[in-house]
Amino acid sequence: MKKVIPPAVGLVLALCFPLVTTDPFILSLLIEAGVWAIAVMGFVAILRTGEFSLGQAAFMAIGGYASALVTINLGIPFWFGLVFAGIMAALVALALGVVVLRLGGIYFAIVTLVFGEIVRIVALNWQGLTRGATGLTPSAPGTIHIGSITIDFIASKVPFYYVIVLLVLVAAVVFWRADRSRLGRIFRSIASNETLAEHMGIHLMKYKVIIFVIAGFFTGIAGAFFCHFTLFMGPTTFDVWDSIMILIMGIVGGTSSVVLGPIIGALVLSAGGAYLTSALMVGMKPLVYGIIVIVVVVLLPGGLVDLGRYISRAPRISSLQGVKRHKKRGN
Repeated sequence: MKKVIPPAVGLVLALCFPLVTTDPFILSLLIEAGVWAIAVMGFVAILRTGEFSLGQAAFMAIGGYASALVTINLGIPFWFGLVFAGIMAALVALALGVVVLRLGGIYFAIVTLVFGEIVRIVALNWQGLTRGATGLTPSAPGTIHIGSITIDFIASKVPFYYVIVLLVLVAAVVFWRADRSRLGRIFRSIASNETLAEHMGIHLMKYKVIIFVIAGFFTGIAGAFFCHFTLFMGPTTFDVWDSIMILIMGIVGGTSSVVLGPIIGALVLSAGGAYLTSALMVGMKPLVYGIIVIVVVVLLPGGLVDLGRYISRAPRISSLQGVKRHKKRGN
């Protein structure tokens, strides 16, 4: 029961936040943080199997283009575009994973990094489909009428905020459930010792591909949501730097938790970093990010998710040190 209370409190606070402020700038920061939180969850989930993906932004781009193309060219509603984007990203993840996950280790990381650059180059040069550097301009979700209530995504950021909260919640439940189930135990056993896991009858490729596809699905949805939120999808919307940012957010938040760590990392770096940058000076974003990363890595190697554990242990550590000093004086 105690483990359920903190997430429930966090969800209630998130749902009530628009009652505190509807400032478009603040809500935009939180919306973008939610998008990155979903992508980082996928990265950390893949990391659970011992694999290091540096191409997660590529799946965001695939999802963004997929949703933008079907909503613009076929007139498909935004909501179906999101699902279609996730399916397309998952299919690409399946095709890529079956091939490159056999490599493993540093080779897998390099191939996924190159894959991200390939996606960017294809998007830049396939003028007939993606319009190249000009990009696509997907529309915002249509107005929803529920009785006397009208939900207008153009007039306010609040509807976008609640949609991303819902998407983060769904992704969090899926990744948390997978991590706590037999599937999660298999992932950790593979990461711990692949040879031993294989001798125990675990099909390594099968489970690596499963989590890679699940991560691709939700990352694709996150990318699609973002392009409809910003009303633009181009080759530079998601690039290699964004894959690196997903990695950094995972490290800052902490990879020991597949849900809480990514959410914390995204809030601190995406929302917090952008807010500090706007308050200081334009162009200082890399410097602000760099300072945050250095401070966290030096003081909390396990990420910010371990901050509460560290604070709770501090009094016990100080008391034990006091006991040791007292014993030395007695001797």
